[in-house]
Amino acid sequence: MRTAALGRIYFVMPPSSSSFILEIEGYRARIERDREGILHGRVLEMEELVYFKAATLRMVETKFANALQAYLEMCKQRGVEPRKPTAGSF
Repeated sequence: MRTAALGRIYFVMPPSSSSFILEIEGYRARIERDREGILHGRVLEMEELVYFKAATLRMVETKFANALQAYLEMCKQRGVEPRKPTAGSF
């Protein structure tokens, strides 16, 4: 298994896999590539669906960060505590 860092994203990519895990500020998302090459991401360990997609690996960080920001804003507007990221690292 290969681990790499790109900016503040850390991802683990198993060999011969079309999916991988990204982490930003403690939040983790599983990213999968579809048949057309589009990357689809879903934040893990949440009851709420926090989803994003990107055309390129470089855009994944931006899309993931935007989805997290939208989630945190939604929690603030509703007056609920957002789920905290998992402590530690992988």
